[in-house]
Amino acid sequence: MTLSEGCSGAVPPATDPRGAALAAMVEVTVKGTGIVNYATAGRVLVVGPDDGAVALARQLPPPLVSTVVVLDAAPPRVTDLTVVAGERRLLSLTGHLGDFRVRLSPGGEPAVFDQVVDLCRPPLLDDAWRRFGYHVPADDAGAGALVAALLEQVGEFEKPRYFRYDPALCVRGRSGMIACNRCVQACPAGAITGLAERVEVDPYLCQGAGVCATVCPGGALQYAYPALDDAIHRLRRLLEAYRAAGGAAPEVLIHEAEAAPSLDGLPANVLPYAVEEVGSVGIELWLSALALGARAVRIAPSPRSTHGLNFALEVQFGDAGALLDGLGFPSGAIGWRDAPDQALMPPTRPATFAGMGSKREVLFLALDHLIAESPAAMPAEIELPATVPLGEVVVDPRRCTLCVACATVCPRGAISAEEGAPALVFFEARCVQCGLCERACPERAIRMRARLLTDRTARNRRRTLHEEPPFACISCGKPFATRSSLDRVLATLGKHPMFQDAAARRRLQMCADCRVADLMRPGGAN
Repeated sequence: MTLSEGCSGAVPPATDPRGAALAAMVEVTVKGTGIVNYATAGRVLVVGPDDGAVALARQLPPPLVSTVVVLDAAPPRVTDLTVVAGERRLLSLTGHLGDFRVRLSPGGEPAVFDQVVDLCRPPLLDDAWRRFGYHVPADDAGAGALVAALLEQVGEFEKPRYFRYDPALCVRGRSGMIACNRCVQACPAGAITGLAERVEVDPYLCQGAGVCATVCPGGALQYAYPALDDAIHRLRRLLEAYRAAGGAAPEVLIHEAEAAPSLDGLPANVLPYAVEEVGSVGIELWLSALALGARAVRIAPSPRSTHGLNFALEVQFGDAGALLDGLGFPSGAIGWRDAPDQALMPPTRPATFAGMGSKREVLFLALDHLIAESPAAMPAEIELPATVPLGEVVVDPRRCTLCVACATVCPRGAISAEEGAPALVFFEARCVQCGLCERACPERAIRMRARLLTDRTARNRRRTLHEEPPFACISCGKPFATRSSLDRVLATLGKHPMFQDAAARRRLQMCADCRVADLMRPGGAN
């Protein structure tokens, strides 16, 4: 099923507001994405703890060609199959459909297979979503279904490249410090590997769960099918057409295209919105739906839900609820389809924004519209849970020495050093609360504070976090440090044998050029 199809595989006639809305949404063209190709023959590895693996391998018909690995037991002597012995603790299994690589010992030469049948308990690979070509048959299952599944995955296949990754936006880490591991933890397919300052996504393992893009605070990972602007365009057309046809109080039901609800079982004001995976859409799309005129956003659980995927979405529900509550709207306007605390938004003027730009820009577009439409008196700021990637950096002026370590590691340019003056400047709209600056500060002078500034101008304004007058070289008068940093150096080195005499301590208060010149004078190094 494609994204343009409606509930139960078809769009109803446009004879009512919902039908008109679904028909209008179908007309929206969704940009394509890249393709990932697989090619397989019939090479099958059957791995298990006993000779049951041999018995199963004998049932696999051509073009399947089996190799058996018996783990932690002596293999039976057979002549019709290739059977080898191995130890589970030494075996390594990696790869994907068409290119599974098995090593029986560390550093050994890998054998390559197209598919794997794993009879071990627990399985060798524990990804929540089994990778394509990796089969873990139930203990009481017959061979028929397994044979059919193996034969079905012989040939050439393709799937969409579901994601885009921009390492320049990634807040994974800097300078050996790890700040964010959200996508690695959330991916149910085990497709994401965390590296030092970025992540790596294996397109062959990726199954399009999309939760990586949903939890990514900086928008480095983006869901590519559909892209965010296309997803919001579809939403806008759905809601516009519904209103134009006379519909009232629309509620959006986000569901997976392969698990479409029957229209007959839905109230007439519930507008189904199909996505590839419900985990692929998050707070920026949900709030956009409300800004565009939906009275509620409900999410139908995925048939392939995992604990990790559900937890990630529930964190997003909590973040969205905190924002709505702070803006004077009911927090229960967003949540699971069968949540007990459901509520409806009051009628508001629908937004008209196009949804162009980054994930963060779209989020601010939705928030600014909801701020303008709020029925409540709007405070200057709204305190938020620490999970929300919005907020400020607070600097303790008694501790900060303006060493600018925080500015050096900030991946988004939210904190920077003032040019030509000892000062730190901050742009709150850029801050994703990753905490790298807090980790990097040697003086423990920084802490994070999640919040939303409701004034867009204040949010985008450049402001000074901390500044000091420069300390001038006592020899030439050139500014080269701050008083606090120099005091810290003098206190740290005050007990060192090299800095016990007055001349050495005086030299610490000179710029680099004057310090060298002073050392070169006769007796300067004494």
